Amino acid sequence: MHLFLNGIKRHYRKEINRCQSCGMPLIYDKQYLSGNIYCSYCHDGISFIKNNITLGEMQRKIDHLLLSKNSNIIIRIYMYLRLATLKRWRRL
Repeated sequence: MHLFLNGIKRHYRKEINRCQSCGMPLIYDKQYLSGNIYCSYCHDGISFIKNNITLGEMQRKIDHLLLSKNSNIIIRIYMYLRLATLKRWRRL
């Protein structure tokens, strides 16, 4: 039971600490600076690296990346839907 709970906690930490642009868990960003909500692939600390990208383009980009890594279709669908909930793409 203890291992199960630790697994849930680890997954939860990854889920809440995602880049608010591409959805990547920030723990995987080697250049991550504590306190940032965006990964170094999306944001250079001053502005977005690809400022003109749309949500649809980002969804396709992430889907192609996940497809190249042979990710499960469930993960690909989840990330496609999850991107729209991130801060950069959320409509107020």
